[in-house]
Amino acid sequence: MKVAAVDIGTNTVRLLLADAINADGSVRLSGCERFEVVTKLGEGLDDSGVLGEAPMNRALAGLREYSHLIRDGGAAAVGGVATAATRSAANGADFAAKIATTLGFAPRVIDGVEEARLTFLGATSHLDMAAVCCVIDVGGGSTEFVVGHQRPEYAVSVDIGSVRLTERIGVLGLATPAEIRDYVDELFAEVAPPAAPTLVLGCGGTFTTLAAVAVDAVPHDVERCDDITLTKDTVATVVDRLLGMSVEEISKLPSVAAGRAEVLQAGVICAERAMIRVGAAAIRISTNDILDGVAIELGASVTGRGAT
Repeated sequence: MKVAAVDIGTNTVRLLLADAINADGSVRLSGCERFEVVTKLGEGLDDSGVLGEAPMNRALAGLREYSHLIRDGGAAAVGGVATAATRSAANGADFAAKIATTLGFAPRVIDGVEEARLTFLGATSHLDMAAVCCVIDVGGGSTEFVVGHQRPEYAVSVDIGSVRLTERIGVLGLATPAEIRDYVDELFAEVAPPAAPTLVLGCGGTFTTLAAVAVDAVPHDVERCDDITLTKDTVATVVDRLLGMSVEEISKLPSVAAGRAEVLQAGVICAERAMIRVGAAAIRISTNDILDGVAIELGASVTGRGAT
């Protein structure tokens, strides 16, 4: 059965088309096709409290293209989520209504804990979950931490991500990398997992781009980054390299997709500090994330099988 899942994030809108297959009493995904458009939906939100017309129009344009792909793909079940930007904006409900008109179905505007749960489900869906796992997802507007064994047991969402931190650096006058790191550490201080994870997964565009830079992958070959492991020292080296470059220089890197350069430095600082906060000596990159979680639950809702 074909399913279509949409994620309306702070920096990107994304689509996953996949076949949901019943396997051993649970739903698995195969034949995954992934699409992404950088829209910078959250641009200016941190200062104004509302979504701007231009960012909303960029997001709706991307979603309009997705509506055609969903129709042509023959999806039997469709669904979507809107995350940090939409849930925190004063005009988020109005924007969600526009999304529903554009796509033909209404997305769920979810809170940070639900975002973390779905991310955990998607990121761990293909793993043998014998170990305690921590999933970290650095988004545009928030960073999710979720720890569990088989299922989430601890989840927290911190309202900082690549877009939000990029804008705050100027507003708060954070002049050096050390000041930015200290600021992010203060925000992540609330993160206190109840158990030390034996496996740490990093998902989302910041982590996959960080990995792509580390291994010199190109954006259309992002699957090459799936399941690779980066040590803490490797991450620190890549972060320092990126912080020593201008945005223009970053934009010319073959590993950085169009539209990501402006927020990548802030994003990788969040990624680095998140790893340090949970005591990770290394992190495994996962291209499976919240989209996979949404798609799995769509498949489960139709088949009546469990989502694992």
